[in-house]
Amino acid sequence: MTILITGSAGFIGSHLARALIWQGQDVIGIDNFNDYYPRNCKEFNVDLCRLAAAKSDVKTKDPELFSVYKKLKEYFSQNEENKASQNQGTFNFYELDITNQSQLEQVFQSNKITKIIHFAAMAGVPNSTKNPVLYSRVNVEGTTNLLELATKHNITKFLFASSSSVYGHREKENFTVTESDDVSKTRSVYGATKVAGEVLCHAFHKSKNLKCAIVRIFGPIYGPLQRPFGMLHQRAINYTHNNNALQIYGLNGLETAKDATYIDDEIQGFIKVLNSDFDFEIYNIGTQNPLTIKHWLDCVEQATNKKLNIEIIQADAADVTSSANISKAKEQLNYNPKTKMQEGIRRQVEIFKAMPQWYQEMDQV
Repeated sequence: MTILITGSAGFIGSHLARALIWQGQDVIGIDNFNDYYPRNCKEFNVDLCRLAAAKSDVKTKDPELFSVYKKLKEYFSQNEENKASQNQGTFNFYELDITNQSQLEQVFQSNKITKIIHFAAMAGVPNSTKNPVLYSRVNVEGTTNLLELATKHNITKFLFASSSSVYGHREKENFTVTESDDVSKTRSVYGATKVAGEVLCHAFHKSKNLKCAIVRIFGPIYGPLQRPFGMLHQRAINYTHNNNALQIYGLNGLETAKDATYIDDEIQGFIKVLNSDFDFEIYNIGTQNPLTIKHWLDCVEQATNKKLNIEIIQADAADVTSSANISKAKEQLNYNPKTKMQEGIRRQVEIFKAMPQWYQEMDQV
């Protein structure tokens, strides 16, 4: 069994790739190294995946790479559900864009792919408002290309990484959302492209019998090597390290409350969906435990042992809040997120301190 992971150089995709490799699965990764954030961050993620598969082309004399890798595997093994295989899987990587169907076709022809986990997308709510055409082309056209190739090459399972953004903003009376809730009133272009991707998955399931599962990610997803641009946890850690003032844009300032899911818990959710039996399903994968931004920042201050300099800024109109009802995932998949934010942030800070200087001093976060 070979699993294709699109967006495998990104934060969640690379963590999932390593987890599957450690469990003995063969993984094909693709990514276009979009400049949404620095390429060297993604190259570091890919090298960690190669190291997980013991590929010979890894820069084996890089002490920082080995240090981070050992810590990540240690965190992975601390979860009793993660049983590493004695025979770790393989990893092969292709740099390409999912909007280029001819290049995608070559990957499918060269590899016997059986399952697809589709993360590749233009990310970020604010940026989607500025670049709606780009977001639509990548997130909608790119997803269509993959679905078409999935049916052509007899893929047995297709997992689509969606987002809590599809639910739009929820007020207190209906703050917690279930998979059956209306998703037609999303506020952002990003959210709209994710709704479109979900609808396309359903259409390919109905018209071409493709087995699809939608995983609605409730973030921000945080933890070691969190996406460095546009993620508050990582920005807070970076700004604390570099003594910069942190600006807060949440709808209700420091009292804005959102689900924030630790990366290993999110990965467990994806693996449980992947290993389940489905024709077409939708799952919320989050914590069902919204915490305030103040709590997030308190955890950062505790982990770094430094005080943050905070400025409250007017909210982004596209910013949304909602919380995941994860009852379905708990009952059907035995999904159970366990990591407390204090521990997750502690790990994130520990990895941050082990990273190269260029990473610690990035100014575009």
